[in-house]
Amino acid sequence: MLFSIIVPVYNAKNYLNKCIDSILNQTNTDFELILVDDGSTDGSDLICDEYAKTGAKVKVIHKQNGGATSARGAGLKLSCGEYVLFVDCDDYIESCLLSRIKEITEKFSCDLVCFGYDIFTNDSVKPCDIGYEEKLYNQEQIAEEIFPSLITDVSGKRFSPTIWGKAFKKDLLVPIHNDLPENIVLGEDSCVAYVAVYKSKSLFVLSDALYHYRVNNSSLTRCKKAFDWEEPLMRADFYLKHMPKEIFEEQVARITAHSFFNVAISVLKSTDYKNAKKEIKKHLSEFKVRQVIQKANFKNNLKEKLALYCLRKKKVFLMRIISKFI
Repeated sequence: MLFSIIVPVYNAKNYLNKCIDSILNQTNTDFELILVDDGSTDGSDLICDEYAKTGAKVKVIHKQNGGATSARGAGLKLSCGEYVLFVDCDDYIESCLLSRIKEITEKFSCDLVCFGYDIFTNDSVKPCDIGYEEKLYNQEQIAEEIFPSLITDVSGKRFSPTIWGKAFKKDLLVPIHNDLPENIVLGEDSCVAYVAVYKSKSLFVLSDALYHYRVNNSSLTRCKKAFDWEEPLMRADFYLKHMPKEIFEEQVARITAHSFFNVAISVLKSTDYKNAKKEIKKHLSEFKVRQVIQKANFKNNLKEKLALYCLRKKKVFLMRIISKFI
């Protein structure tokens, strides 16, 4: 079997049919679909079971809620495909996606195929440029052309950090994903994606928007909940465990500082200003956090430089003003 498509499912009954139908309607039929019900309580689990009755292509796993990483891991254990794709349960894909990927993998046998996407709401669609030339990159070209901006360069440019929008050779993906701590619940995509790019012997960038990402206001990244201060540090540790410090340390510092600013904004949005200010100043005074912020540097990117200034000087009131526009 060529492809395994894994869909972590949690309370997505309003969108799930469109997601699954877009997968089952692929012009290339050499795939299996693994639906991982991660403890849904809205009837999404029943929708999964109904699709499982339609044929052998659809497999369903029911598990207790454990988050996206554990759901994807459960799907990986059951997968049989040479290549693995992940699709979020409220998104959908173009019917030609697998056919396009097959053409590329048959020609180049690459470890990774990265394809374009757009971001949509009920009212609008925004195409997203991958930012890299459409072509095959061998190992030397990956190092020369992608490594300098893989995680984040001084201008803020980075490679797409999503785990969706990519087809991974399973042999490349499994050891990376198996080592990912399940308690990283935000930004876990980037841990897998960046390490996979680093370890790839070849990858292909396909610029066509073949994946459609839904802006879901009920998702974790958009809810009014403060993010965890420890997670940026856990992600940083994961990057540098699998990628050489001498090449990526500065990039890791930049993305981690960027994440600290996002955590601070989330705190300001989730609690009153007095308590938020106290919490933010407390964490920005911690040694590990200060160390990362001092290592980070940006050029020619006013937003990132302003965020870094706020972190270094602990300008919480300025962060509060910025939070009103984010």
